[in-house]
Amino acid sequence: MELWLVRHGTTRANLQGRLQGKLDFPLGDEGKKEAFLLAQRLREQRFSFLFSSTLQRARETSSIIADHGMAPKPIFTTLLEEYGWGVIQGMTKKEIGKRFPEILQQLQQDFHHTEIPEAEGMQKLFQRVELFYMLLSRITGSFSSKEVKNPVLIVSHGRFLQAFIIYFLKYNYREFWPFSLAPTSLTILQGDFQKIRRLKLFNDTCHLSWMRGKI
Repeated sequence: MELWLVRHGTTRANLQGRLQGKLDFPLGDEGKKEAFLLAQRLREQRFSFLFSSTLQRARETSSIIADHGMAPKPIFTTLLEEYGWGVIQGMTKKEIGKRFPEILQQLQQDFHHTEIPEAEGMQKLFQRVELFYMLLSRITGSFSSKEVKNPVLIVSHGRFLQAFIIYFLKYNYREFWPFSLAPTSLTILQGDFQKIRRLKLFNDTCHLSWMRGKI
């Protein structure tokens, strides 16, 4: 079984450096182009399932992929939504520094483990990750091997996908997270939901360069 993970395309909030979290920003013009380029890359790839976050930037990305290729109709789930940032949600670094200078200082020292008022928190984030992982296991297990012989495509958000990769590879989320994911990047995980778990491709964005000349 292969899980193909895609982060949504760029939004205006991304360009402004805002922590979007659960706020529902749409794709910007650049993000729509990125999603189309990724769709062209995947246009001949068959998928058994396409799961997507319900937030608009992910919905648009997954819909563009489905409309321009062989991916099935997206299955939308709130389990794939982005991390909730609490009181700093929607803010830029500069805005956080003005209103919550202590939080900004902590974020600069440890971006992934700082405790933020009203934020979702690591425990709840990984509970969602585990629930989605269990959902995948049940759904794929209920079909024959022939019906799920193709990869499962998952369109979500940067922090959620980081957490999913950490969970899948059985890393300790309490340690430093040494990676991030670019907009419309493709990461491929390979395994059997039991013992075999491998990272086959990571944060690949070649479609944003070698496909541009074909538009």
